[in-house]
Order: sequence, then C-alpha cells, then structure tokens
Amino acid sequence: QVSQNELAWFHQDSEAQMKKWQQEKKENRENLKALRSTAKKHSDTNERYVKTIEDKEKQYNVCLNTFLETSNKFANEKGKLEELIKKSQDDSQECEKRAVKAEVSVLQTWKETEIWKLRGTIAKAEGNLRMLKALS
Repeated sequence: QVSQNELAWFHQDSEAQMKKWQQEKKENRENLKALRSTAKKHSDTNERYVKTIEDKEKQYNVCLNTFLETSNKFANEKGKLEELIKKSQDDSQECEKRAVKAEVSVLQTWKETEIWKLRGTIAKAEGNLRMLKALS
C-alpha cells in the first residue's frame, strides 16, 4: 500500500510535471509564433528600407551624374570664355596700339603741313623782303 501511495504521488507529480511542460510547450509555441511574426515584420521592413535605399542611391547617382556633366560643361564654357576674354584683351591692346600710331601719324602729318605752310609764309616774306630791297 505504501508503494501504491508512492506510485500515486509519483503519478500525480508526473501528471503535474507533464501539464506544466505542456503549458510551457504551448507558451513556447505562442512565443515562437509571435517571434516569427515579429521577425517577418522586421524582415519586410528591412526589405522596404533596402529598396528605399537602393532607389535613393539610384536618384543620388542620377543627380551626381547630372551635376558632374553640368559642372564639366560649365568648366568648359568657363575655359572658352577665359580664352575669349584673353583674345579680346589682346585685340583691345592691339587696337589701342594702332590707334596711338594713327594719332601719332595724324599729328606728324599736321606738323608737316604746318611746317610747309610756315615755309611757304617764310618764302613769301623773303620774296617780299627782296622786293622791298629791290624797290628801295
């Protein structure tokens, strides 16, 4: 009878232990299901973020390429404009030199004309002096 009681206690303990394990198993399954659901949500969110990052990276690359093309285009235009400015400055200096030479030439011609007029006046004066001497 003692063995029978011990067996009944053991049986009760094992049933209690079994119910406890079954409850733990059920809780673990529910936890696992919840964790899988959370992992799926995180995985989906991660995939969305990866897709968003890839899209943003593509947009960035397009903008970067556009910027680089525009930058190169403006750098080329700047170089051409600098060359044109240099050429224009050289042309301006050349025109200035020619204008100075032309002005000097005009002044020399004017001087020579005035000298010629003065020589003509001197020649007339000398002729008049000779006439006066001859008459006197």
